[in-house]
Amino acid sequence: MLESIKINWVVGEDWDFAGEDTQYLTHGLHPYPARMVPQIAKKLLGKLAQKGEVVLDPFCGSGGVLAEARLAGLNSIGIDINPLACLLAEVKSNPIDPAILERYWKRLKTQVTHEITQLHFRKTDVEPPKFPGTNIEYWFKPETMKKLTIIRKSIEAIEEDQVRRFFEVPFSLTVRDVSGVRKKEYKLYRLPEEEWKRYSPDVLGTFTKHVDRSIGRMREFYYMADRNVFSKVFLGDTRTLFTEKFTAEGNIFLKTHPPNIIITSPPYGDSKTTVAYGQFSRLSSLWLDFEPDFKREAVMNVDRLSLGGEPAKQGSIHNDLPTLEQTIEMIKSRDEKRAAEVLAYFLDLYTCVKKMYEVLDDGGYCCIVVANRTVRRISVPTHAIITEMGVKVGFVNDVTIIPRTIPSKRLPWENAPENIPGLKGKTMSRENIVIMRKG
Repeated sequence: MLESIKINWVVGEDWDFAGEDTQYLTHGLHPYPARMVPQIAKKLLGKLAQKGEVVLDPFCGSGGVLAEARLAGLNSIGIDINPLACLLAEVKSNPIDPAILERYWKRLKTQVTHEITQLHFRKTDVEPPKFPGTNIEYWFKPETMKKLTIIRKSIEAIEEDQVRRFFEVPFSLTVRDVSGVRKKEYKLYRLPEEEWKRYSPDVLGTFTKHVDRSIGRMREFYYMADRNVFSKVFLGDTRTLFTEKFTAEGNIFLKTHPPNIIITSPPYGDSKTTVAYGQFSRLSSLWLDFEPDFKREAVMNVDRLSLGGEPAKQGSIHNDLPTLEQTIEMIKSRDEKRAAEVLAYFLDLYTCVKKMYEVLDDGGYCCIVVANRTVRRISVPTHAIITEMGVKVGFVNDVTIIPRTIPSKRLPWENAPENIPGLKGKTMSRENIVIMRKG
């Protein structure tokens, strides 16, 4: 089938953005795994979107596409199953007057400083929240937990929703920084035992540093962003779009605001073997789990709920997807379990491609940024599989593909997939931007 699809390869254009700042404005508010560099979204929007149109990112992560849409004068909608991602995307893409933030911060800082000082001199004591079913004490010293509790309760008392959510972002950063997690790690590995014994983080100083820095970034974003457009974020699963399992508000909103363009970078594959978003978010989300919309069950199940999180049913490869079928057979010849995991991911992705086609306005563009994985030393041509999926669900049989090198991403360039010492395999160092149009 792929041979009959017209592929337009774009060469000679710079889509690598090597050496460019990817942390400008609110893009630098908070780290997030495998984040799409904002320059990709910016360039695609400049080429394919018109001012005032609606942009959808159905795997919005921390909201980079939404922030770029706001800067370009475009409305945007983001969807993600990760509560922390939804919080980051909402804050990153919605400008707040820095004068308001400074006013709230002055009161918040005074209150928190006073209470932590009282705690330090044993004039008061604090009972940290309970996290049933977790080993929270493994990651935080008792005194650290008390200080985090003081900060969290002070933030929770802020009545203005948008302002409260803003301060939750530097609080999340503080949680990560004062925990026992090894620095610059996305997965949960604790500091070496001797280092952990000596560990005594400055909770208030860390929080103050992150708030000051966050207000500075929001100040720059506020004066550059278009405040006449909307940025809306929904906690939900794209696979369930337009069903009762998705939010009623989200279904109505998307039907009344159909996107003219989709720009997204879906997860690379099953989270067990690629990027564990749930592990990255777990500690922050536990401490932020005071909001009714951010249930602890959702936090704990982020990786299981991700694409490919559940095993695929046997014999469920769709017709007219020969590249997928051939790839699965090749992996299966080496490892049936891994073949089933890869198939589960692509079947979920196929459901999402159908939903993207369904929600997109006629004539609109769907841009999907994907990397080609290697599984059991077999290259998985994700761009070709997505192209076949797109044409199968109804996208025009004329697809543009833009290859790019990933200059830097928080992923290892090599791994040991068979867990054999000394045996290394390449991970993802290149991406393809697949652009399809709805006729």
